[in-house]
Amino acid sequence: MKFPVIISLAILAPALFSCSAQPEPFKYGKDLCHTCKMSIIDPKFGCQLITNKGKIFKFDDVICMSLFIKSGSVEERDVKQQVVINFEKENDFLDVNKTFFVVAPGIKSPMGSHAAAFANKEAAEKFNTGKTGTILTWKELLLKLD
Repeated sequence: MKFPVIISLAILAPALFSCSAQPEPFKYGKDLCHTCKMSIIDPKFGCQLITNKGKIFKFDDVICMSLFIKSGSVEERDVKQQVVINFEKENDFLDVNKTFFVVAPGIKSPMGSHAAAFANKEAAEKFNTGKTGTILTWKELLLKLD
C-alpha cells in the first residue's frame, strides 16, 4: 500500500515545486510588454511582476508595470515579487522596493517614464552627477507616474 503513495509523491513532487517564481531573463526582440504589447528590446530597461502562482508578466518600462498594477488585474496579495532591470547591468534584476530610480528628461526609456533603476542610492547619485534628474524610491516613482 505504501508503494503507490511513494510513486504518486515522486510524480507530483516536480509539479508542486515547479513554481519557483523567479524572474526570467528577457528574450530581447521576442518578449512583448504585457501592457503596451511592444517588443522588449532595450537591455537597460524592463521589469517583471511575478505572482504567487509563478505567472510572470513582463514590461518594457516601469510606466507599463505601474499601469498594470493600478489596473487591479492582479490583487496585491497575489504578487510575490516585482523586479526591474539594473540600468548598469543587463538582466540583473533588482527588487523594486530596494531600488533607487533616477528620473530625468535625458533618460530615453521605451515608453517615456524617463526612469532608470539602480542597485543603491550611491550608484543613482553617481549616474545623476551633472544631470537634472530626481532620485526616487519605487513608492515615490509610482506616485509620480499617476
